[in-house]
Amino acid sequence: MSALITRPTFYEGEILPAADLVATVDYSRDQMARHERYLHRWGIGAGLVLSGESASTATGISYKTITLSAGLATDGTGREIVVPDDVQLNPSDFAGEVSPLPDPTVWYPVFLTGIDQNSVASSNLIGACNTLLPTRKQESYEIHYGSPGSELNLDQQQGVGFGDGPGDGSTTDPWKVLLGFVQWSKDIPQFTDVGDLNPDSGISRRYVGVNAADVVSGSGSVRLTTHPVGNTGPGPVMAVEIHESNKGELVFGKQNADGTLTPVLTVSASGDLTASGKVSGAVTPGSMQVQSGMAFDGVVVPLPAGIDADAVTAGKVTLFTHVSLRLDQLQPPSIPPTGTWAPFPFECRVDSDTRQVHCRVQWWDMGAAPALGPILPAFCDYTVIAAVAATTGSGA
Repeated sequence: MSALITRPTFYEGEILPAADLVATVDYSRDQMARHERYLHRWGIGAGLVLSGESASTATGISYKTITLSAGLATDGTGREIVVPDDVQLNPSDFAGEVSPLPDPTVWYPVFLTGIDQNSVASSNLIGACNTLLPTRKQESYEIHYGSPGSELNLDQQQGVGFGDGPGDGSTTDPWKVLLGFVQWSKDIPQFTDVGDLNPDSGISRRYVGVNAADVVSGSGSVRLTTHPVGNTGPGPVMAVEIHESNKGELVFGKQNADGTLTPVLTVSASGDLTASGKVSGAVTPGSMQVQSGMAFDGVVVPLPAGIDADAVTAGKVTLFTHVSLRLDQLQPPSIPPTGTWAPFPFECRVDSDTRQVHCRVQWWDMGAAPALGPILPAFCDYTVIAAVAATTGSGA
């Protein structure tokens, strides 16, 4: 059975041993770590961006020097990891960690881990047996490189006990926070590229989150945005806001540089929907959707926009299909080369289960002695009407 949480207390005249003072510091630190790992999701909090600067060797071969910007992350144990200054990635560290020699087309993950280190012992403070002991712990960090695919199992990392404080990073497998990915040339040897996302696995750097059933604001509005105000990234910053103004609205749109929101979709408190673009996909119960066009023998006619094939199979939508032969699109048979040819409908229908068109004509040689010719595929016009079943209420 795990030990209960213990809070240090003191009394007048007590001689304070070092363990009690350490416990005083650890109590608040452990409490914060539990808050971070159970009420939040681990990841990058700010900064910690990998960026590359183009360079070249003396022989003109291109590569990149890669820098990690200063920033903060929280790992899965609730440990705060601070990188106080920008730091350049060391190619020798990569070459020492990754083996065999890497493929230049593969992306390799870059991880950040936190680690406690003893500071230099003070020469003025002497402990028992005349030993010099440190009076500080440095909450440092390390940068590591992984093999391709090692970014896939980060959520399976083992944390600490429920009542424990943050990890100290001294274990054989400290918690890894994904910073991004690099590519490498073994011939130089140097980094050749850097990115936030691995295009092969689809995994990208992870940011901190919140574990909560309710998010409550006392200001009368709540906004979720993809980036903070002032972001200068290549894409637009999108936002969703719920506010009490205008009698209550949910607004989705683009967040401008000044923090305002340009709505593209608004839902009022009474359920009215306003969109600045086209609304497609969903259909209204009790409505009819129509699709028409021209098709050739063997083609499967499409369903109207917003109609799902599974809904048709389930009987939620009823299809009515009409086809008619296109005589103006017919070409007389080329074999035999002579004769006066006339087309006559042979079949023009649509399979009810597959919606496949069967459209063919029987050609006749209308000479002095009429004779049957070949049966050839043809074009037809089609119209598909989808009737969406109306919803019915149930009474007690």
